[in-house]
Amino acid sequence: MLRSTWLAEGRVEVPPETVEPGLWEEIAEEAERCEPHAVVRHNQRPGLLAMRDGSITSPQRCRVHPGGKALNALARSRTLADFAGEVTGRRNLTAIRFGLKYYAPGDYMHVHRDDGKCEITLSTGLTPGLGPMGWLPRLRHLSTREVTDRLADTPYPEGELFPIRYRELTAFDGGRIPHWRTPLDTRSREVLLTICYADLTP
Repeated sequence: MLRSTWLAEGRVEVPPETVEPGLWEEIAEEAERCEPHAVVRHNQRPGLLAMRDGSITSPQRCRVHPGGKALNALARSRTLADFAGEVTGRRNLTAIRFGLKYYAPGDYMHVHRDDGKCEITLSTGLTPGLGPMGWLPRLRHLSTREVTDRLADTPYPEGELFPIRYRELTAFDGGRIPHWRTPLDTRSREVLLTICYADLTP
């Protein structure tokens, strides 16, 4: 069922019981401690840049931090990796990139694709009421060049809304489906957690 949903929709909700009880509270507290040490990520190069690995980079502004012990425990969870493997059909998945993104009012991320090695991306909000992400699942199977040609002058295309759940992970095909976050229009900041898994089989 999970596999068929993934193939059809490019998105699957992660069952809450996959995450150990109490870990979300530890991660939230850790995120608060890490925030003063987050660094600004501000890519101002205009347009979309197709990378050799199949990813697409674009302008963005937020602050980022790799997290600490609690986030590392989540990313290295065998239960979570097994879930990701069941969804994608790949049994040797490893978290290769994970961290926290702090969005202040006005921060944004133009349309892009994740790391080309990323088989599956997991995300959740660490603050309640996180605004939805935009995405274009119908462009999932286009080549990188086709996506950049089609969306080159459109930082926020007309697409579907992807709800970000609070302390509940959603898995999606971020390495293939273009997605974005429009400028944050609230007065308070938002915190987004992401984990990217890759198949490191030789």
